[in-house]
Amino acid sequence: MSSTLPPDFFLYGEAAKAAGPDFVHVEDLAERSKPGNWRIAPHKHVDLNHMILITRGGGNIIYEAELLEFSSPRLLIVPANTVHGFSWSAPSEGQVLTVALPKLQQLVSEHPDLASLFARPRSLAVDEQACDAIGDAMQSIDHELSWTGLGQSAALQAGLLGVLVQAARQLQKHQEAPSSTQGHHRLVARYRLLVEQRFRQREPVSTYARALAVSETSLREACAATGQSPTAIRDQRAILEAQRLLAFSAMPVADIGQSIGIEDPAYFSRFFTRHCGKSPARWRREQLRERQTA
Repeated sequence: MSSTLPPDFFLYGEAAKAAGPDFVHVEDLAERSKPGNWRIAPHKHVDLNHMILITRGGGNIIYEAELLEFSSPRLLIVPANTVHGFSWSAPSEGQVLTVALPKLQQLVSEHPDLASLFARPRSLAVDEQACDAIGDAMQSIDHELSWTGLGQSAALQAGLLGVLVQAARQLQKHQEAPSSTQGHHRLVARYRLLVEQRFRQREPVSTYARALAVSETSLREACAATGQSPTAIRDQRAILEAQRLLAFSAMPVADIGQSIGIEDPAYFSRFFTRHCGKSPARWRREQLRERQTA
């Protein structure tokens, strides 16, 4: 087993570096996948988000330690700092949109209805009309990036919003969330972003509520409307990090517990077993066997 986590890249295969706050990039799916025999090894981007439109074909995607199968038409959403990799059914076709985290956060702050889209990695089914609209918007962004002209910044923003709105509508369509719960979903999306920053500290729900400037009751009600408690959301993020380290590193189990804020190895083992149905050591062994036979 490797002693290191999957590598950080800028764009896949390029040395890691900080992205400019307004960085936007569009490329054909085959550009980086075809040279690697339609395989992209697990990796992550610290401050870049992907939206990958699959218009033909399909394959498998690794989201952290989870392996998902998908087929076109599909929109894959990969938030910044998410371990991901692909094995495509060649030939597959599509486009890859990459957006810097500060740019995405700016758009979400101006349009809160889009906040839940990047709350977690997604493999989102899209209908034919939405697939065409997203593809057209991505092509428009690609065109604007190929030259410099009057209103380019506005045109790029319009293209990005076009992609995000179509994706958010498809997400809403599949979730079928009543309009009365939209405020709950926005609060939960804000909570998830805060959890992403602070889950290692094992803070109580009341601390998160104060940071979000809402009452603890309001936060609990919002989370309940999405089917989970605030504690469950916090603990799931911690478990995800533990699974990432178990699957992709040789870090000792006790150290993994400490990395998510649990100092007692015995408590970490009970915590992990309660959520995953097996001990950390057993979970790691089974993951290794699955990867060796995949």
